[in-house]
Amino acid sequence: MARNYHERVVAPSELDSAVDEMVRVALPLGCYATQHTVRTLFLSRMGVLALHTHLGGDEHWKSLAARYPFFANHEREMKALQGVAVQSSPDERPLYFSSDAIPEAIVVEGKGITEVVVGPVHAGIIEPGRFTIATGGESVVHIDAQLSYAHRALEPWFEGQDALALAPHIARICGNCTAARSWAYARAIEEIAEIELDERTEFARLVLAEMERVHVHLFDLGNIAAGAGYGKGTTAALGLRERINQLNRVVSGHRLLFDSIIPGGVKEGILADPESIGKTLRELRDDIARFCDALFAKRSVLRRLEGAGIVAEATARRFAAVGPSARASGVESDVRAIAPYGAYRNFTFSEERASAGDVAARSEVRVREIERSFDLLERGLRELKSGAATAPRSVLRVAGITTTVVEGARGAESISLELGADGRIERLHVISAAYRNWPLVTRAMEGNIVPDFPLVNKSFNLCYSCVDR
Repeated sequence: MARNYHERVVAPSELDSAVDEMVRVALPLGCYATQHTVRTLFLSRMGVLALHTHLGGDEHWKSLAARYPFFANHEREMKALQGVAVQSSPDERPLYFSSDAIPEAIVVEGKGITEVVVGPVHAGIIEPGRFTIATGGESVVHIDAQLSYAHRALEPWFEGQDALALAPHIARICGNCTAARSWAYARAIEEIAEIELDERTEFARLVLAEMERVHVHLFDLGNIAAGAGYGKGTTAALGLRERINQLNRVVSGHRLLFDSIIPGGVKEGILADPESIGKTLRELRDDIARFCDALFAKRSVLRRLEGAGIVAEATARRFAAVGPSARASGVESDVRAIAPYGAYRNFTFSEERASAGDVAARSEVRVREIERSFDLLERGLRELKSGAATAPRSVLRVAGITTTVVEGARGAESISLELGADGRIERLHVISAAYRNWPLVTRAMEGNIVPDFPLVNKSFNLCYSCVDR
């Protein structure tokens, strides 16, 4: 079995130069701590590369965030949950709120500056997040995002749990990336157990992941239409998404595909009628194509999208953006292309990218990715036509460590797993595309006008619950 995870031991004094070297050739994924060990993660064509740094005695972790701001929240989390002493951090505030204290927002002071606060309670039925917007007139100078109002502290709870029994809980961390995260978790367990799956099972997983990508992209396009004030587009997108969700239930037993991908394979009996599924998907493909054509034929809508929320390529790289949000700024970031896994290894996969980095570009990338998803679904269902997917394999409980990454609808979803010999979890670190991209939302708003905040925010459409895991 080809190993997708590789570790390199790096002394604290050598870490800066090692990180500089890795950033030039690989996609940063963040860092996490286990007692006195910190692993700094990157994705390359070889798979996941981890710089393993041991902090002995009273050694401190020298912050990477001053040079690479993407690491800031990861380091704040290591300090909050594992007690790692972080030296020279650009943001010393606690990451998580206590019952009686909320960290102060970072604000801009000066003549003519006004503060506008959005949240934590919002107009829609969404989770809590507080945005402090500093403006000079209507133009946004700075935004500070404060999340974690509903932090669940799942990672400490994971420790000591049986890894196989925990799979349904991993699937329910968030409803919009359940298939992707379940796949990453299953791959982690399978890699430690050295299990190879048959091709039919890998194609079944691909079909489930691409169905998730289609319904999430439609949801995002509908929210972008709402941010642009185009209610008809929102209604049409959500109606199409509903049809995909109903098909998900037929395919897997759940509208959001919960428990469809499990350690050892896929749920037994899933995707039992590929021909009927394919027929429904072909009808949906035509209707979605008509919706996208109509949406982007509206000049009034396009004028709202073009030039709003621009993220330059350099900014996207500086914040290690992932998913459509990165690719809309010209950054290579699709895990399916960088380090193919499962049935994606059967394709020469090229990512969909744009260069403008604005709301229009993020929308365009999603539309093209929906088209690509339907191509992949057609191929996957063709491979499954001879019958249902193979029953899941049994998985032995063995010790090991790995990190796996899959491409969810919003970007890289990763699982870092450390198992004891009894198959119980010693450490499980779950990081989502939303966690990685939230800092980018605040940068995208700089220079825009305050009324553009809902539109720019929805063009990323990131999840709160993935951050509040």
